[in-house]
Amino acid sequence: MGRIDIPDNYPKGCNDGLIKEVVAKCQNKILRLDYASNVVLGTSYYATIAEQGNNEIHHRLTERLISNLEKSSKRQRELTWAIIVIGGLNLIAGLLKLIGLL
Repeated sequence: MGRIDIPDNYPKGCNDGLIKEVVAKCQNKILRLDYASNVVLGTSYYATIAEQGNNEIHHRLTERLISNLEKSSKRQRELTWAIIVIGGLNLIAGLLKLIGLL
């Protein structure tokens, strides 16, 4: 059985693709070891490595989601103020037209 090369900076220093690759290799290794006999290392090491990778991917996705929500919320506030200003200007223009100044 081949050895899985795990980078020294795993998982925090790796890009998403590399983390997913290591996780997939570990999961495949676990499947093969579960069917093998006379395994010294067992599957717990590979399960731990895969779990660390999955946790890091989840953490990154959560951070991106929070960042996108914050940006969306800020944009929504800006749009709300723009709508209020435009509505106010329309109201003033309507009143001025009503009293005949426009």
